[in-house]
Formats: sequence, C-alpha cells, structure tokens
Amino acid sequence: MYSKPLVICLMTMLIASCAKSLPAPVVVDTACSWVRVIYLTDHDIDVLDKQTKRDILAHNISVQANCPNLNPTKG
Repeated sequence: MYSKPLVICLMTMLIASCAKSLPAPVVVDTACSWVRVIYLTDHDIDVLDKQTKRDILAHNISVQANCPNLNPTKG
C-alpha cells in the first residue's frame, strides 16, 4: 500500500543527496617523514638470505626515488 510511494520518496532523497558538489579532499603525503634507508652491517650481510637483501635493496631504491630531499642519516 505505502511501499511504492515510500520507494519513490527514498529514491528521490538518494538522488538529491548525490547532487552536492563537494571540494576535492586534500591529500598530504607524509611517507617521507617516517621512511628511512635501511643500513646493513657486515654481520647483517653475512647472515641475511639473498631474498631479504633484495627486499632491502628494493626498499632503499624506493626511498631514494620517492623522497629525494630526504637526508640519509646512519643509525
């Protein structure tokens, strides 16, 4: 009985709610504030497996490519 008018009313409200034009969200990239180059000691190089060394190298290359203004500090 009331289902058809209720559906029409709900659809109208849903369509009207989508009509707003909101400003685009501001995205702030903070990755470079907490990402650092991974340094290995001679002992690390001796005991780590080949895949872990590759993963660390890929990480370090990504950090240097994405955060060129990052001043590497050892430690």
